[in-house]
Amino acid sequence: MGALSTRGGKLAVTAAAVLVLVIGLAAGGAFNGCRPATVRSGRPSAAVSGTPYGGVAYATAKVIAQSIGKRPADSWGEIHARAFITNAFRQYGYFPLLQEFIATSGGGRVHSGNIVAVKEGQSPRRLIVGAHYDSAPVGQGYTDNATGVGLLLEVAGRIKKVPTPYTIVFVAFGAGEDGRLGARYYLDSLSEPERRATFGMIDLDAPAGGDQLAVMSRAGGATWLRGDALSAADELGVKLVTSPAGPGRPAGTVAVPSDDLPFAGDGLATAVFIAADARASRGQRPVQTAPAPSMWDTPRDTVGYVDRKYPGRVRDQLRDLSRLLETLLTSKLGRHT
Repeated sequence: MGALSTRGGKLAVTAAAVLVLVIGLAAGGAFNGCRPATVRSGRPSAAVSGTPYGGVAYATAKVIAQSIGKRPADSWGEIHARAFITNAFRQYGYFPLLQEFIATSGGGRVHSGNIVAVKEGQSPRRLIVGAHYDSAPVGQGYTDNATGVGLLLEVAGRIKKVPTPYTIVFVAFGAGEDGRLGARYYLDSLSEPERRATFGMIDLDAPAGGDQLAVMSRAGGATWLRGDALSAADELGVKLVTSPAGPGRPAGTVAVPSDDLPFAGDGLATAVFIAADARASRGQRPVQTAPAPSMWDTPRDTVGYVDRKYPGRVRDQLRDLSRLLETLLTSKLGRHT
C-alpha cells in the first residue's frame, strides 16, 4: 500500500497540472476546431461547462492513452489511471470514494478498485453512469476505454452545479476487461436502501471510434432507458442508432460483454453507448454489436492509429455524446421505476 500511495500521489500532482492544461486548451477550441469560448471563473467544473462539448473528453482520452498507456487490471498502468481519475473528480468538486477489491479471474487473484463520485439530485432516486478505465495489455486502450473515461469525467464536470432530477452516481470501474469485476463488486457492495433507490445504469463502453454512435440494452432487460436516449438524440439532432432484430436477438440488444451486464442481470434498466461498426441509419442495415473490431484489444487501439485512420471521428462523436448525456442527466426520464 505504501508503493501505491506514493506512486499514485506523485501522479496526482502531475494530473492536477494536466487537467488545468486540458481545460484551458479545450476552452480555446484546440481540440474541436472552434473559436475560443468564455471560460467561467471558479472551480474547474465551472470551467468545463464553459468549453465546447466534447473538448475536455477528447483531450482527457488522449492524455490517458498517451501518458498512461496500456492499463491492464492489477498493473501500474491501472494504478496510475486510478490516481488520475480520482484527482480529476476532486478537481471538479467531488469527493470520490475508492473501492478497492480483490477478486478471482482466470484462476488468479486481481487487485483493483472502483472510483465512485456522487452528484446529489433533487430526488434520492439513483442513476449510475459508468465506464471501465482498465485496458487490454496491448495498444493504448484509446477507444476502449479512454474515450469512455474522458466522457464520464467531462459530463461529471459539466453537471456538477446543474440541478438534476435524480442523484447521479459516476463510477469508473476497475478490471472491466477481466470479467467486469469492478462492476460486479460495485453492485454487490450496494446496501439494500441504495439498491432500492437505483433505477438504471448507463454504460460508456468504447463510445467513440467506430463508424457511428449506437445505444443498446441487454436482451431480456428493461429497454425504456435506451428509448429515452434515442428520443433525446432525435430532439438534439444527434445521429444515434440501435440494432434491428437478428437471429435469436431482439431489436436494440447488445451481445458483447460490457459493464452493464451485472446490473441488467439484477433487473435494472441499462443503456450501453458504443461506437458501432456499421454504415446505416436506424432500422436499415444491421448494426453490429461490437464497435470497431479491427481496433479493440489490438496494438492498433492507439491515438496515432485511430486519429490518423479516422481524422476527427473521435472528437466529433464525443461532442455529440457530451450534449446527449448532459440532456439525459438533467431531464426527467420517461420511466424510472
